[in-house]
Amino acid sequence: MIDIGAGGPFRVSARARVAIALAASALAASALGACGSSSSSSGAGGGSGSGTAAAGPHSRPAPRRVPALALPPNPRPRSVRVPILTYHRVHVYATELTKSTPDLTVEPTVFAAEVAALDRRGYHAIGQGQLYAALFEGRPLPPKPVLISVDDGYVDGLKEILPVLRRHHMVATFYIITGRFHEPGFLTAGQVRQLDGAGMDIGAHTRTHVSLPALSGAALTSQVAGSRRDLERVLGHPVDYFAYPYGAVDANVIASVRRAGFVLAVTTQGGTRESSLAPLTMPRIHVGRAMTPASVLAAVAG
Repeated sequence: MIDIGAGGPFRVSARARVAIALAASALAASALGACGSSSSSSGAGGGSGSGTAAAGPHSRPAPRRVPALALPPNPRPRSVRVPILTYHRVHVYATELTKSTPDLTVEPTVFAAEVAALDRRGYHAIGQGQLYAALFEGRPLPPKPVLISVDDGYVDGLKEILPVLRRHHMVATFYIITGRFHEPGFLTAGQVRQLDGAGMDIGAHTRTHVSLPALSGAALTSQVAGSRRDLERVLGHPVDYFAYPYGAVDANVIASVRRAGFVLAVTTQGGTRESSLAPLTMPRIHVGRAMTPASVLAAVAG
């Protein structure tokens, strides 16, 4: 079923968006394969890689069309119950080259089981645009909505998380630390584009993951507005979503996030209700290493 969401009467639901992205990927792969076959049959010494090389190893896909959003100056008070799950790493902890805080790493088999449990229980993973439309336009959400978020921009997002989401036709929001594009273990700019092209939402998580209340002036602007600019250059479309490092936030930081043009921002404060009157301090549910499919279901059920 196609749900109506923000951005006009033909905006599709997050689940449909992922299905469309999957179909587009399959068509692109088919076309690329056909080009490769033609190239190898007509050129001397050509192989299966000839078609790929013709496309260029660093070719960039066309930017995904994402509507520009803005916070209304006087929003109508609305509240919706949307549990936002927070993940960080999905990786075999024993094999991590750089050890994270143990509670931030969920084993891949556990993550797959948690997503499968949500799917079986009828939860619908929604996108940020759907949440925005529900809060500010009164648009309906699908039954049992849940929003999956992934912080920090580890390469696990592409290698471990995306395949599971695709299997269940779900979407997630990936909050990216833009200063880590070239660090081992983190997503590159090209890999962030791959997530975006797969129908995932991309949000900013500052440039260097610093505690924002400790900053002011140009330093704060660089971390907040600068990370948005970084991602918009990478993706070629607006980036409207933000996550506060460590959940650290105060009035000055919120004002900076608002000035930067973000419309939805998440904290680490626990809760499941999102409000049009507090869109820049939305609560989430931390999914730690000790959680199981059953405890995730209990958390989202409240």
